[in-house]
Amino acid sequence: MPRPVVAAAIVDSLACPTVLLACARAYPPNLRGQFELPGGKVEPGEEHVAALEREITEELGARVQVGARVCPEGGLWWPILGGRVMGVWLAQPAPGSRPPSAGSSHVEARWVPLGELGGVPWIAADLPIVEAVVARLRLRRPVAVARDPGVPCERGH
Repeated sequence: MPRPVVAAAIVDSLACPTVLLACARAYPPNLRGQFELPGGKVEPGEEHVAALEREITEELGARVQVGARVCPEGGLWWPILGGRVMGVWLAQPAPGSRPPSAGSSHVEARWVPLGELGGVPWIAADLPIVEAVVARLRLRRPVAVARDPGVPCERGH
């Protein structure tokens, strides 16, 4: 398996989500302005959730509480650009954290109402992930905050 990438579907509240944070890429030029879920590469030996927390702090200047993992049918990892794979977790801003904002990796960080996510120009690889996240959130089941990356997947279907 190639070195994994991790991403956060950051909502305003894991208990009662109403908006999702969409981030427009700053680079490469062919993806500039297209939206994605924020995150990044897992360093060798790094735990997946720790990598996710680090990447969100680096990219958005904010801390998050990580919730349930959202997986594709039949696996743990979503296929993304360049033959890589991505693990996705729900998250919410951590208490006392500054609000997330676009850094050098993004030209915009925008809170989008869940019902309006279809109107966002997502990177093609993120579309099925966003659909699964929205389906998961519409189930309105409680979403526990978890530190253990082994927490079973929450499927969008």
